[in-house]
Amino acid sequence: MKTFFNILQTLAGITNKIYPNEPFLKSINTDTSIYFGEKGHIIYLINNIFYKKKISKKMHMFSKNASAKFLSLNHILENTFYQNELKEYVFDIFTKAQKHYHAFSRLLHIYKLNKNPYVVTNDLMLNPIEHSHKLTFVLIEKNSNFLFNINEILNIIETSISHSPDFFPQPLSPLNPYNNQEFTHATLYNIYFQMKQIGRVIPLLFHCFFLENFNKAKFVEEYEVIIREHSIKKYVFNSPHTILYNSVLIMLRDNKYTNNLIIHKNFPKDLLVNIFRPYLFYDYIANFHIEGTLKKFRFKNILYIKLKKFYEFNPRFGREIIKLIKKDNKIIKREFVIDSKHISFYNIVSSNETINGFVTHNLTIDDEDDFNEDNSDEDNSDEDDSDEDESDEDNSDEDDSDEDNDCSLS
Repeated sequence: MKTFFNILQTLAGITNKIYPNEPFLKSINTDTSIYFGEKGHIIYLINNIFYKKKISKKMHMFSKNASAKFLSLNHILENTFYQNELKEYVFDIFTKAQKHYHAFSRLLHIYKLNKNPYVVTNDLMLNPIEHSHKLTFVLIEKNSNFLFNINEILNIIETSISHSPDFFPQPLSPLNPYNNQEFTHATLYNIYFQMKQIGRVIPLLFHCFFLENFNKAKFVEEYEVIIREHSIKKYVFNSPHTILYNSVLIMLRDNKYTNNLIIHKNFPKDLLVNIFRPYLFYDYIANFHIEGTLKKFRFKNILYIKLKKFYEFNPRFGREIIKLIKKDNKIIKREFVIDSKHISFYNIVSSNETINGFVTHNLTIDDEDDFNEDNSDEDNSDEDDSDEDESDEDNSDEDDSDEDNDCSLS
């Protein structure tokens, strides 16, 4: 801030400069005009900036400086006792000082780029990074230059600010992976505006973090719903199948239709999990999303319908089938195969989903009655299950009879 005060006084023509953080130095200034007239108001602006910075409740120095500058300037511009000519003079000096200050800051940045050694020139996959590439971000920190691929540094930021143990948001400060130092607000702003400049799509979480001036407490307070949904999606679609396998089985058991599926022990676990990842995401939203939100109830309805239609598409999904190979009407070979025929999650359209850009929140009449009946009366649903099991067995027997060469093992 002392540099900015120096520029202000230089532009105002004050030769013997004074600074508010040096109150006990004996002034040898014989020019009394600095306490009166236009120069006096520049000194008043400097003192006001210094005072507002001291009392500012902003957490970071960058925010304190910016807030103190513009609050002090507005205090003068909005003062009705100031003449318009004096306001224009102060505003003109202030804008020129800002322009010179940022020019010197840019010059310092260029100097550090040329003088500081490049301690990291490869990305995290050890591939060389081109300094002049538009996706390269140069981080200047502690007299050293670090080259980052913009996509990797975004991944670091997103991972930190979306940190949510047990899906409860607890954002962490993004760190430089090479020295474990926190990214400053200036660094985060530079990353954000470089993405704007090159036309890179900015991730939603990082944009929300930017809107809250990188304040973690306000970020959680305003965007908890978005953070939780992001953490659930990341967990479901990035976790290995060994972690999600039991969750898939529990989800299938909780639905009265897919509960009738018989998943053979030899069914590939990775294939099963990959098939049901989208369903599991809806299940996690229905169970772990913020209470009282429409999305929680809506996803529960959609999941119920989609699992129902999944079962109706192939009630024998997951079973081990004996496939008979015949030649001249004689069985020459028996093959054991897993029935993995299924309909994709994204090919099942429910009336609760977005169709052609429009969102409808009504189930079909049959699905709505079925869903309400299942949730309102567990005893009745158990009886329905037994009846449906019998009908499903009859249907499966009919299907087996149609296929002369296939039979299933129970």
